[in-house]
Amino acid sequence: MSDPTPSHPTVTPLRVLIVDDQPLVRQGLASLLDLEDDVQVLTQAENGRQALDLAGELRPDVVLMDVRMPVMDGIQATAEFRRRNGPPVVLLTTFEEVEDMTGGLNAGAAGYLFKSAEIDEILDALWRVHRGQKVIHARVAQALAQQLRLPARLEPSGALTGREVQVIRALAAGQPNKRIGQQMGISEGTVKVHVSNILAKLGAGNRTEAVRRAIDLGLLGEDTAG
Repeated sequence: MSDPTPSHPTVTPLRVLIVDDQPLVRQGLASLLDLEDDVQVLTQAENGRQALDLAGELRPDVVLMDVRMPVMDGIQATAEFRRRNGPPVVLLTTFEEVEDMTGGLNAGAAGYLFKSAEIDEILDALWRVHRGQKVIHARVAQALAQQLRLPARLEPSGALTGREVQVIRALAAGQPNKRIGQQMGISEGTVKVHVSNILAKLGAGNRTEAVRRAIDLGLLGEDTAG
């Protein structure tokens, strides 16, 4: 008689850090995950900065993190986790904005799901990213596929998202990252992520070159170009 095949090959519980600025969301996720014998919720954090500090102490296997939070949002924290060679991050969000999707994935997120997902889907994503896989919700993949259907030659506003256009216009006005973040309601770290994406999309080596390229493409309007 053969032994039954376990749902997950490891006997060591998956150690998870939950990050969300809403206590009810954190506690709800923790309660559901704690029902699983092979999952251990180490602790909870209310923003990305706190998550980085706790992860340094507790060494989680996976971070399940909200995108939009005060102090340090999920996109900025994900980029910092990647810089530190930290654990894989699964971003979990309510919003379906392409800017958040591209920002999170470019920052290094291993997974991107919506808070409407069933707990089984979230569990599957946590285990898969722990094994080195990528997990992207179908709606995210569809949105990104549409975003990437660009013409061979970059057309005005063709490759930049709406938020990236806002950022490049602010750069053209000489505004620093902190001021841009305050005006747009995003963190300074997220502004930096957007700037990096802009440089890559415009093929620019620095901000000045990116602004000049944006002017040439008509992204900033005639008044800026003059």
